[in-house]
Formats: sequence, C-alpha cells, structure tokens
Amino acid sequence: MYEGNPVDLQMEKIISADGIFDDNTRKCRVHKYDLEEDYIYLELKEDDLTAISLDARYRCYISTRTELLYCTGVVKERYRCEDTNLLKFRIENGFYNVYEGSKMTKRA
Repeated sequence: MYEGNPVDLQMEKIISADGIFDDNTRKCRVHKYDLEEDYIYLELKEDDLTAISLDARYRCYISTRTELLYCTGVVKERYRCEDTNLLKFRIENGFYNVYEGSKMTKRA
C-alpha cells in the first residue's frame, strides 16, 4: 500500500533510563506494509543500523503523492538483508494526516 514511499523517522521519546535521545531525522523508504499485523518494514538509507534504538518511541512520516501521513510506534527489529538495512516498525494507533490532524482508518 505504501511500498516505495519516502519516510522520515524521528525519535519522539526514549524508553530506557540510560538511553540517549537522538534528534536526527533518519531517511527511509517503505519496503513492505503488513496491514494484518500493523507493521511497516522500512529500508534505512544510512549504513549504521545501531543509530536506531530499540528502546525508543518514534514518529514515522510517510509522504505519498497526495498527502503526508504519520504514525507513532517502536522499532521491534533491525537487521541487514541482501545489502539492505531493514527496520520492523510496530504501528500504534493507526495513521494521521499531518495537515488535518485527523485519524485515518486503515486501508486495505
């Protein structure tokens, strides 16, 4: 559904007590969207997978041709597959339209 669209990933909150907040915006691309399980697989455009914390809440901005959407969630896994850095991002509470601030329903 959102495959191929560009993504900006920003840390919103650090969960672990000894974690370091990272205010950098990470560039990604939607690799796959699993509607059933509410996961987005993101292709991280940079080489350093460890820059993405597994102990933080992130805001994920997805640019489509017609709108800018965002969702919040956590990165459950980060791994390298066929020379590609992938993140398994668990969506919490669906998608929102940035300009309207209204919640969107899940689309099939």
